Amino acid sequence: MKKIVQNLFKKKSEPHFISATGTEVKILFSSENPSLLGKTVKTTAIELSPRGIRLEVEHAIEIDSVLDILVKLDGSPRTYNLTGNVRYRLPSAKGQFHIVLVLRERMDIRSDLKAWKANFEQNFDNYAAAI
Repeated sequence: MKKIVQNLFKKKSEPHFISATGTEVKILFSSENPSLLGKTVKTTAIELSPRGIRLEVEHAIEIDSVLDILVKLDGSPRTYNLTGNVRYRLPSAKGQFHIVLVLRERMDIRSDLKAWKANFEQNFDNYAAAI
């Protein structure tokens, strides 16, 4: 299992933009993680793509949890309300956890997934070519 997760982090099958600074991500809600209910948790975005986000978080968020997050990119006034499922979780060197959140559309709450994907198509072509 560990090798599968390591290969996932190394896999570069789609354009992505690596950003350890300047991207703000807040966890707004997670029904599967009662310790997060009612709290806005700041995280660090490590890797962004049109279909997923890798985050560093302080809590051991359960795999298959559904998270509602708010993402603000550096230099942009826009925020994105996104929903995703936690697919992988690994301990980080800082005593925290890296999680991979696979983004998905959600019909019962506001979702900016289409705008998020369009933002990558419009703005991150130069970054994808450089990687």
